Parts: sequence; structure tokens; C-alpha cells
Amino acid sequence: MIAGVNEHGDVPSGVDGRAGRSEDPARWSASEASVAAVSDIGPREVNEDRSMAVISPDDGSWVIAVADGLGGHVRGDEAAQAAVEGLPSRIAGADEMAVAFGEANERVLALNDPEMRHKNLPLFMFPMSTLCVAAWTPDGGLLIGWMGDTLPFLANAGPNGFSGFLCGRPHRVPGGSIETCLGMPPTDGGIGTTPVEVEIIGESGSGTQPDAVILASDGAWEPYVHHHGVGWLTDDAPGEGIGAACGTGAETAEDIANSILSGAVHLGINDNATIAVALCR
Repeated sequence: MIAGVNEHGDVPSGVDGRAGRSEDPARWSASEASVAAVSDIGPREVNEDRSMAVISPDDGSWVIAVADGLGGHVRGDEAAQAAVEGLPSRIAGADEMAVAFGEANERVLALNDPEMRHKNLPLFMFPMSTLCVAAWTPDGGLLIGWMGDTLPFLANAGPNGFSGFLCGRPHRVPGGSIETCLGMPPTDGGIGTTPVEVEIIGESGSGTQPDAVILASDGAWEPYVHHHGVGWLTDDAPGEGIGAACGTGAETAEDIANSILSGAVHLGINDNATIAVALCR
């Protein structure tokens, strides 16, 4: 099943424990899996979202990621770019996922002069970014890590279409303020390595696998919540929630990504909207 752990091996609160469908740990093969990422600038002048979608032709291992530069902060596009540009193309364990987030955090912090950390500057003067990463390897299985409100979903295909659900809580307080993300300056003004609080969920037991993993920036999932209500996030009935947004005839990761993004645009996006998908069919 999909179970939650953080970088210390603890189970975080708010993580859904519903299982994926297949129990074959090798079912994500290079010939069956596909990955894709799509984005829409929406009404903004600059797209501050960035994404990554890579797959190995050798063993089918893959990494997908979405980063969203924080609105209202300076250089949000640069922060999101820094978050994804150094991510590894293979992540085989929770420790490697934690390291990837730690390194991404240092890249975002490096956008500022270190002396800025000693000054009592308002937070909007610091570039910051959310980051959500999913990765699969034959040996390490499925891992998902995130910081901020770019969120991960799992979906399975069935005779009546896809069904799916949110598998991680957004790291933000009511009203929209982000609780944790990349680039937050150390509270003590230090300039050394900054620990990050990243939530990581992964396989346990026999290692079940969903058909699809979907990562969505807030600009992509919020239109659905505004239209259908917050229950949309966890509605795993066939043809409802994120499953309905995947589209009934989707055969590739690109099909799913385009379907979800098109649905968000149809409902009305007011921000950059980005989707990354890995699919095994």
C-alpha cells in the first residue's frame, strides 16, 4: 500500500493510506510507462511554474516534478527553475528524496546574497518556491515528496474510467499562506546548510502501484475545488474527483495531463497552472 513517511521515517499527519491497484513491483516497465508535463500561463504575465518529466529507456524508472514560484515574492520564476533544474533523474529511496529536496532548497537560497539572511527583510524579498516530486525505480518503488501546495494525486483505471484521490495535504494555512516551502531563510540568520521539512510518502508491504501519479500546482487544482467543493480532492468514486479530470479515453500520460489542464482552463484559471503525470497502462 501507499504509506506515509517523512525524511526521518515517521508517518506524517494528513496522508491518505489508500492503496494502488497492482501488486507486481515490476509493472512500471520502460515499454509501458509514459511521463509528461504541461503548463498554461493563465492570466499572468510570467509563468512562474516549472516542471520535469524524465524516464529511463533501460528499466522504466522515472522522475516527475512541479515547482511553483511563490506569488508576491521576487523572482518566483527563478526560484521554481532552481528547484527543478538540479533534480536527479533517478531517486531510489526516501533518503535520496530528502537529499534532493535539501539540495533544491540550497539552490533557491543561493539566489540571494548570503548577507541578506542577516537583515530583517520582509519575506517577499526572498525568492521561494513550492516543489512536488514523484519517482519510481524497480528496486525502490514509488516515492512522492512535497513542500507547499503543489499536490500529488494517485489514480487507477477501471471499466468506468479513472478513480483517484489526493495523497498529501497542502502545506498552507486557511487563507492561503504557505507554511513550508523552498527558500525560506533560516530563522537564526545563518548561512550554512538549511534543514527542510519535506513530507515523503512511499511504498510499504508488498509494494502496490497506482496506474497514474499526478502532480498539480495550485493553479491547476484550485479551479476544480472552487467549482466542485473541497470534497473533490478526495472523491475516489469512478468518474468523480481527479479521476473524472483524467478523461475517459486517456492512453498516455500526456493525454491525462492535457485533460486535467484543459478542464482547469475551462473552469477558469487565475494563476499559472502546471500538471506532471506518470502513467502505466
